[in-house]
Amino acid sequence: MRKVKGQWESYIIDVVDGNLVIAGSDKRGTIYGIYDMSERIGVSPWYWMADAPVAHKDTLYYDSGCFIQPSPKVKYRGIFINDEWPSFGTWCNNHFGGVNAKAYEHIFELLLRLKANYFWPAMWATAFNEDDPESPRLADEMGIVMGTSHHEPMMRAHKEYTSRRNMMRAHKEYTSRRNEIGPWDYSKNPANLDKFFTEGIEHAKNYENIITIGMRGDGDVAMGSGNDADNMNTLESVIKNQRRIISKVMGKKASEVPQLWAIFTEVQRYYDAGFRVPDDVTLLFCDNNWGYIILSY
Repeated sequence: MRKVKGQWESYIIDVVDGNLVIAGSDKRGTIYGIYDMSERIGVSPWYWMADAPVAHKDTLYYDSGCFIQPSPKVKYRGIFINDEWPSFGTWCNNHFGGVNAKAYEHIFELLLRLKANYFWPAMWATAFNEDDPESPRLADEMGIVMGTSHHEPMMRAHKEYTSRRNMMRAHKEYTSRRNEIGPWDYSKNPANLDKFFTEGIEHAKNYENIITIGMRGDGDVAMGSGNDADNMNTLESVIKNQRRIISKVMGKKASEVPQLWAIFTEVQRYYDAGFRVPDDVTLLFCDNNWGYIILSY
């Protein structure tokens, strides 16, 4: 369909030679078109997650002519499941046996039916890539772009640093990884942390992601000595080497790989003081835990 060819997440619905045709400009465009038609039929995006009833219809008619959905004005649209306990984690355990691909399949479907495409997974006590290797594979198959939170850089959950799941014991036991990697402090332990970052990109390189760069302290706190000037110097080294790793593993310029820098808590001070990342990196301005989003001009 030439009218949507080459577009981002666009689709067309039309009748061609007596056939209803739904054609997307890309994978998500096609998915959105199918779910658009599903909603027109009367299936709410919340049919499963909120038990929204679906009314039975004996016949269905399409008489809307050619419909073209242009590319969305906001390229990435999604949600972040922050502290997953007790609500999300309990729900996953009770219904799916854990926070795993079986649970995320329903989350991903809801996002796509709502025409979202971007997701930060639960992060308090879980590791999206390690808890269930099917989870990242499923996200990519369904067309969900994955990211990680403001203090989980390079596609690795903080849980991946603090503990390692023992695969030999039925996924039930964790052992410490913190001891083998060393301190979560780039000024003291850059080589081991670079290795940890590299493994994260290697695991995710075949999937569609937005890579969070930068670094905060161990456990959602400021990194470093407490001196902002020293911390900014360290952060500059962190980002320089992260982009070197991204370029090496992905086999292309870092500027060609989607990345994000989250400006949150102490990082806001660094930004206000003039700290900057390359122009190709998306800036995420967060609220400051009191409901305010502070932008500097």
